[in-house]
Amino acid sequence: METTNATDLRKNLKEKLDKVSEDKQTVIIHRSGQEDVVMISISEYNSWKETLYLLSSKANRENLETSMEEMNTGKTIAVKTEDLWK
Repeated sequence: METTNATDLRKNLKEKLDKVSEDKQTVIIHRSGQEDVVMISISEYNSWKETLYLLSSKANRENLETSMEEMNTGKTIAVKTEDLWK
């Protein structure tokens, strides 16, 4: 994570945008007297939105938590993709 201010952002816009889009960096832009702003890539934003959606219902959240617990405790079975349609 990187912090910058509006003046530095204007001077180094391409560099900052490249860090965000290519390196998946998060850039916080400090704005004097106003709320700071966070700059993230669209893929990161979409990932967050998808996660929020998946966790938005209690039933889905519980199913995901159960699945993660099963995976972490070795209660899963590995299946090859090509074997799914046999």
